[in-house]
Amino acid sequence: MEQEIPIDETGIEAGSSYDSSAERTKKRALLIQHTDNTSITTKIPVYLEWYGISYSILQENMNVQKNKESELESGKIKLSILENIHGCANPGEILAIMGPSGCGKTTLLNLLVDRLGNKGVQGTITINGLKPTKKSMRCLAYCTQDDVFFPQLTVKDTLTFTARLRLPRDVPYHDKLKRVDAIMQLLNLTKSAHTKIGDYRIRGISGGERKRVSIASELLTDPGVIMLDEPTTGLDAALALELIKILKEFAIQQRKTIIIVIHQPSSQVFEIVDKLMLVCDGRMVYFGERANAADYLANQGFKCHPNYNIADYILELLTDDKSKQQLIDSYAHQVRDDPTGKQVVEKYSHRKRDDNNMKEAPSILEYDYRGPTFAQQLSILIERTFKQSSKEILSTIELSQMFGLIVMFCLIWFRIPFTDKGIHDRISSLFSIIVIWSFGTFFEAVTTFPMDLDMLSKERYSHSYRLSAYFLSKQIAELPLIILKPAFFTIVIYWVTGLLPDFGRFLAYLAVILINSLASQGFGYFLGASLLDVQKCISAGTVFMLAFTLLSGFYVKHLPPGLTWLKYLSFMTYTFSLNLQIQLDTPKAQFQCSSPESGHVYLCELLGYNNTIPGTVVLENERYTELSCLLFYVK
Repeated sequence: MEQEIPIDETGIEAGSSYDSSAERTKKRALLIQHTDNTSITTKIPVYLEWYGISYSILQENMNVQKNKESELESGKIKLSILENIHGCANPGEILAIMGPSGCGKTTLLNLLVDRLGNKGVQGTITINGLKPTKKSMRCLAYCTQDDVFFPQLTVKDTLTFTARLRLPRDVPYHDKLKRVDAIMQLLNLTKSAHTKIGDYRIRGISGGERKRVSIASELLTDPGVIMLDEPTTGLDAALALELIKILKEFAIQQRKTIIIVIHQPSSQVFEIVDKLMLVCDGRMVYFGERANAADYLANQGFKCHPNYNIADYILELLTDDKSKQQLIDSYAHQVRDDPTGKQVVEKYSHRKRDDNNMKEAPSILEYDYRGPTFAQQLSILIERTFKQSSKEILSTIELSQMFGLIVMFCLIWFRIPFTDKGIHDRISSLFSIIVIWSFGTFFEAVTTFPMDLDMLSKERYSHSYRLSAYFLSKQIAELPLIILKPAFFTIVIYWVTGLLPDFGRFLAYLAVILINSLASQGFGYFLGASLLDVQKCISAGTVFMLAFTLLSGFYVKHLPPGLTWLKYLSFMTYTFSLNLQIQLDTPKAQFQCSSPESGHVYLCELLGYNNTIPGTVVLENERYTELSCLLFYVK
């Protein structure tokens, strides 16, 4: 068993009251070596190069008249996002991409990892000098700016499931766990290993820890190229510096290629990066060695004061209209004889210098990654979904709500008498149970896919699993959770409210309620997957469910001519009818006639019965037997 290295709050091994810079560096190296021992891939350097990169989109413009001869779509104009961007990233180095907000930094990363498709994209991207393929793109890891996780899972659960889904199938389970532990130690996540990720509803880890979990999930796969969008966001100065130092030593010791987008680094963080790319308004301002950036700006007439943070000074220049335009024009003039920037890339790329390692480079492109099988993906996703959903569906709030409903039902419909006066109360209790578990189950299901969309997109981009495995796992994992609450509720309420005391009829009644819950869940999944927006799902779902309720036959028994067919669209219609048959279509369902009271006319008197009213009489106008119609809604 691997020995865990104790670490303090800055991510460094504990053990002394004061650690010098050299000691910290040595301990960081030890942690990185610890992760190297658990690596599951061959250490081959990856060189990423791009030149002539331009990206544009079509934007609506209502002022543009239709022009049949125009190459653009009618009523749209071409908006340039990036224009002639070039650069490279070498193993063992950190490339920092800087620029003001909205200048195209994140868009560039999205292009490099092929998340924007080919529409509107021009230019060349190479991995070790070759055109990217589906296999070679697996050596690229991308840590987005938004930290998307399942809030109910703990840090260790999150990383463990990520490792099981993304590491090769031939890696033993215990080796995957060792890899998780090593990465957690490296990024100082061991103390929060058993803390929930959390969100705005659930108290969990801090924003800085969320960022480190996001980075850890990408480091697990041991990629050749690591791209990080704003990795220091949410971290204080000390932790941000420590993280960049870890990334730098990680790059050096394990020959990793690291690209970071950073908005406003401290002077210490800025000094650590090797190469610098400055972008403004989607155009190049500078690309080259970070150490030469100050001299380059000075040559353009912008000299930074020695006591001023050069990173802050750069940002000030790029946010000033006059200075930024001068810098953009100056760089464009400098590379005027190199339209795509290919010569600049060749100047700063080390690919051709590293001939020995490059002999092995093609093996990256030919590497046959074999991830978990479909059955393994399904099994892992079922386990993860059950663990995540059970904590939400069976939370204290949800269970308290259910027990509150049980108490309310027991108080209102306790031991309904088998008399003509109790017929309406009996029918209303049957219908109320249907409504409660139709609405409750529906609204639990309808927001599932919209709320999981960001996580699903993130994991699909990283090729973690098949889409069919995800959908199937949701159905299987949430099935027992969905039926557990209505089953318990029905078991209690059935006998407390005094429904027909027949065990066979009870089982049939319970089965119909559970099928109704599954039908409601199926419709919720369908609507949620169709709209993929929480607010739209809730709004549209409310309208549909109210319509289904009104069409079920309890409130309106005779619809206007031409609208009768609408009731067959409501699964509640079939549930209500089936439960009426279960409770009334039997000789045991006999309702005693009440003694007449002055000023009251009871059902017995209206129907001409003196002693009892058979349940079949009550059922005469309520008969539907299409159980298959109810099952149609179950997805």
